Amino acid sequence: MLADAHRDGMASDIPMTGEDGLWLRLDRPNNVLGVVSVLWTATPVDPTALRRLLAERIVDRYPVFRCRPVTRSAWLPGAAWEEDPDFDLGRHVLVESLPDAHPEAALQQRVGDLRSTCLDLEHPPWSVHLLQGHGRGSAVVVRTHHALADGVRMTRLLFALLDPLPGEGAAARPVGTHGMDDPFADLLAAPRHPLRALGAGVRVLTSGLNTVYDTLQMLGWTNPPTAWTGPPGTRKSAAWSDPVPLDLLADLAHAEGATINDVCLALLGGALARAHRAEMRAATPSDLAWMVPVNLEPLEAGPPERLGNRFALVLVVLPLRGPFRARVAEVHARVERLRHSWEPVLTRGLQQLLGLAPNPLATTLSDYFAGKAVGVLTNVPGPRSAMALAGAEVTGIVGWAPCSGDQVMTACIVSYAGRVRIGFGTDDRRVGDARLMVAAFRDELHAVVEQYRTAAAPAGVPAPRPEPGVSTAATPIAAVNRSDPRGSPRR
Repeated sequence: MLADAHRDGMASDIPMTGEDGLWLRLDRPNNVLGVVSVLWTATPVDPTALRRLLAERIVDRYPVFRCRPVTRSAWLPGAAWEEDPDFDLGRHVLVESLPDAHPEAALQQRVGDLRSTCLDLEHPPWSVHLLQGHGRGSAVVVRTHHALADGVRMTRLLFALLDPLPGEGAAARPVGTHGMDDPFADLLAAPRHPLRALGAGVRVLTSGLNTVYDTLQMLGWTNPPTAWTGPPGTRKSAAWSDPVPLDLLADLAHAEGATINDVCLALLGGALARAHRAEMRAATPSDLAWMVPVNLEPLEAGPPERLGNRFALVLVVLPLRGPFRARVAEVHARVERLRHSWEPVLTRGLQQLLGLAPNPLATTLSDYFAGKAVGVLTNVPGPRSAMALAGAEVTGIVGWAPCSGDQVMTACIVSYAGRVRIGFGTDDRRVGDARLMVAAFRDELHAVVEQYRTAAAPAGVPAPRPEPGVSTAATPIAAVNRSDPRGSPRR
């Protein structure tokens, strides 16, 4: 949209959609609305090569990256993207050095600093930080304002900077959360496929009932008070888990007849309970709701054709208590109901309406709905084989959507090259250091793996040794019965 306007020679002052402008209005010092992604490499990244990639694949292709936001009124909606007359790529691409000692901790500290810092709205609101000295390689932190694009499209842009390693094919796949069931194509084919249309009719009825249920639940839901309840502060932290082999999660999903996403959410629920119980010395609630972004447009591999925000937020209630098996079953049932619901369409419509509302009404209602969740949870399927950034092999990726209102936590589930990492971004005042959440997740995963090994492994058979650099809990479950008839894992 913006790119076409520039090519056609139109004025550089381009109206911003109400939905994009809403995220600009919701930006606050205690919850900066920046999408943050981090990747690190096995060898150093050349700064000149990185700048060239950014210029060719991002800035030249999407001229909005040369524009700054301009607000028309402090009370009424309305904003525009105005070309920055002082645009300088060097202002946005910064080269820094990590200390020689503890580079991973230093990287997480730097990411926390950037998550706590407001983006400069006097210039295009994005930055790329090349951090040299991350082990034998580099780390790259990308920050973009939510008004530029949603997290799904920004992640696709990040992947657009990567190239297959020599001898590898392009292995990028679409990025997003769970998809939505669409029965209407089968309904329209009723004259040719009556049985298929009948099944589609049942699915439409089911979707309608699920929509009513989910909408009433969202409107009536209030998270129980926890030690994390309350207005957040301005200081944020970030941390991420060791890589977990995707095969391990697939084994767990296969054993439970669930999806890998279900398993990750059940593990996350258990980790939240552990962290709340151990660190906060407070009673653990039975359920806690998160906001989960859902992309509403078909996704293809490669960079997006256009930017902006075209997604919905749905409320997903995670069970925290009970055995792992029970939590997986409950998560599976809740997510499947959302998949066969039109709640995402309704919440997207609400976002669009709020984007057209005056500031007091838009911010009040946005804060009301944000307050129903402890934070934002994303699931990002990345490239299935290792990729390279400016010739340097990428060895890990994490990334977070921002929080809004009084939300105090953001979490991501990111798969890359056959491994999965769980990343946490936390508010220091309410939650504390994000590394506490990572430790709780590690302990939960270890406990679940040991539970399956103990139940199925023959006595006297030692557990397999962990791979170097991989979580000690993240080794294959040798004794999980892969012939379990309850189903195969799905993303």
